[in-house]
Amino acid sequence: MPEVHPHDNEWLNKQLYGVPEVFRQEIMADYAAKDTRREANMHVLAERTAIAAVMGKSERFYHINLNDRDCTQAAKLLSRHVLRLLANNPRLNLAALYSLIADFIKSQGIAPPHLAERILKAIEMGHIAGDDAIKVKGAMNRAKDEQWWRRKLKTKHIRESETLSRRYNQVNRAKGIYISNLGLGKIRHRWQENQSFLESTIATNEQGYSTSLAELSSLNVSNPSIRRQELMVRTRGFEECSKAMGHQALFITLTCPSKYHRSLSKSGSKNPNWNGATPLDGQQYLRRTFERVRAALGNQGVSIFGFRVAEPHHDGTPHWHLLLFVEPEQSQALLKIFHRYAFEEDGNEPGAAKHRLKVEKIDPSKGSATGYIAKYISKNIDGEGIDQDLYGKDAKDSAVRVRAWASLWGIRQFQQLGGASVTVWRELRRMEAIKAAELNWIESIRQSADQGDWQGYTEQMGGVFCKRQEQVIRPLYEQVQEAKLNPEAIPEIIPGNPEHSGINPESAPETLAGIEAGIPGALPDEFRGLTESNAGTTQDVIRDFQEIPAFKTNRYGDEALTRLRGIASFGVQIITRIHQWTISQRETYKEYQAGSTDRFSLECCQ
Repeated sequence: MPEVHPHDNEWLNKQLYGVPEVFRQEIMADYAAKDTRREANMHVLAERTAIAAVMGKSERFYHINLNDRDCTQAAKLLSRHVLRLLANNPRLNLAALYSLIADFIKSQGIAPPHLAERILKAIEMGHIAGDDAIKVKGAMNRAKDEQWWRRKLKTKHIRESETLSRRYNQVNRAKGIYISNLGLGKIRHRWQENQSFLESTIATNEQGYSTSLAELSSLNVSNPSIRRQELMVRTRGFEECSKAMGHQALFITLTCPSKYHRSLSKSGSKNPNWNGATPLDGQQYLRRTFERVRAALGNQGVSIFGFRVAEPHHDGTPHWHLLLFVEPEQSQALLKIFHRYAFEEDGNEPGAAKHRLKVEKIDPSKGSATGYIAKYISKNIDGEGIDQDLYGKDAKDSAVRVRAWASLWGIRQFQQLGGASVTVWRELRRMEAIKAAELNWIESIRQSADQGDWQGYTEQMGGVFCKRQEQVIRPLYEQVQEAKLNPEAIPEIIPGNPEHSGINPESAPETLAGIEAGIPGALPDEFRGLTESNAGTTQDVIRDFQEIPAFKTNRYGDEALTRLRGIASFGVQIITRIHQWTISQRETYKEYQAGSTDRFSLECCQ
């Protein structure tokens, strides 16, 4: 166990300069465990190289204290580099320009702006036209935008820092459960900044009524208590649907292979099988596995509905709980498919048979399906009604850490499988009673939503298996020209070449979402949902299980501003968002933003 040689002190301090103290302690503990001075120093060099690899830097990196000012400066340099790339290549067509910009973005360790697979294939073929060209130019406009780069850089660095925390085993039941203490501090700081922004941002309608966005946020599912209550109502409604249909309830837990886990479950010690995977890698494995399961179920005609909850093990590695409802005669086929894909990767490793896939057939005489998943909903939102989590920690404190974990890694905690649109459900609950007798079918569905009857709402919308585009009521969106509402769109910077011109909002066609006017009679007995023949046309933007904000802005020219306006059914449009709002900020927040350049140190290395 070598002590630090006097001649090595200065060298060691230089090598570890800028490394957070908790990481230094782990490195030096391993240093002390080496047999010789040479092995110990080589270990430090190896760790320096590993840190550089995680941070996306060369092995000869230098310390940098990343704060908001640093991210802002880096974003400015990167966006200007993109401008130079575009200006220096005026002869390239749009596909070649995009490929050039995308390669540069990837070289910074950041994924290029998302484009549909169809558009990416068109880029490979070298020909893009029409709406696809608008999307590609929008992606390039993002790469020219300092704000886009700043957001991406902050997310990248906070995840890199947490990856290093996992490398040095700072995320486990003994140190920082679910998320490192360093990572939790960063997310708390982000939450505080967001809350300050909401409190300082004022929405004023055309009647002069004003309120802060913080007050508005507390009234919807951004409020953890409201979110938990809504999820419980929907889960109970699905269970009632299942009983009425005679379906079997299954509670399935799906876990990642050992190589995705950083720490051992009991001791919290380093897992020798860990391959460097992040929680995001684990989530992608689970999503990939479930996608294959659903595809196989579809091929065999097995239909399911229910909910999925993603939550972390003590070391931050995700696992899924699925509450699924299925016809009893199809349950065995479902379990065989799950077993096939759950054990396809490393299925024979020690412990896989015990931990990889757990299935409980819920006996209604012993407990409800909602009861099975209720504690998982609560402990992943606010810990309400639970004293301790699985590891003996205070449930409310753990819930904060779980939400911080999900925020840091961008992991979607809850997903509804099947069923009716939650966006329509929320819009109906905003409405007063409909008195027009000719709209009685909408009023009936509205009453179910208003009474918190998810079963009645789902059945009247077309049932648990009704496709979104065929449901009785759909969200009504309005798309307007960007030029009318957003004069601060990213400007075009390449002069003299029509092929490379920016998106001109005035030339983009205005599209109004909604269903053609006209009120039909009562619903026929054989009605099973909307179809193309009986519903007219509509522009739907469906985002399952997410709150759709009333205002959406687009600075990049690739799509018109879109607002959720209300609901549409059988040619009837009902506007639920009747006010026009303007947004302003208090001067105190502007002064805070202008004077705050070092609000939080990310403590990581370049």
